[in-house]
Amino acid sequence: MGKKLAALLLAGCLLLAAAGCGAKDVLEDVGTEIKADGRAHGQTTSHSEGETAKTAFFEYTVNSARMEPEIEDYTPTDPNHTFVVVNITVKNTFEDDAKIPMFYTDFTLTWDGMGDTTVYPESEFAEGQLPDEYELFKGESRTGDLIFVAPADAKGFSLRYIEVWDDDFEGNSYFIPFSVG
Repeated sequence: MGKKLAALLLAGCLLLAAAGCGAKDVLEDVGTEIKADGRAHGQTTSHSEGETAKTAFFEYTVNSARMEPEIEDYTPTDPNHTFVVVNITVKNTFEDDAKIPMFYTDFTLTWDGMGDTTVYPESEFAEGQLPDEYELFKGESRTGDLIFVAPADAKGFSLRYIEVWDDDFEGNSYFIPFSVG
């Protein structure tokens, strides 16, 4: 608690010193650092195709990707869209816990022209697709598909993960680009 009080006092002094010079930004930065409590945050890591991304909780690899106009009698509602099936492997590397919860919304997809916008995968409906919720025990890995809907002419895909801790603290972001074959 002493560290947090000292940081708050420092923030107050900085506020007075920086009045009218971005004091709000200074306070937000100090608040983020207090909440971070030593956790990495605010960095974006882009990997090369085929590389493994190592996050605070797990590592993940894009094994393959393909476009499918139909999966198990389902088609996207927009005829100009298709399914993008991304096969990934996720391995729990978190040191502080026996298991980590995983959700289908942990990963998002983006493609050229999307800017900062991403889309979530579809909830589980097909064989081989990762479940909507599952747990990975320490050292355990799981391989399966994430299924997204994207325009049929989309190019330059990338799978994104943002670290979110139990207390909703947002850590770093990770991107792995991939080719669709």
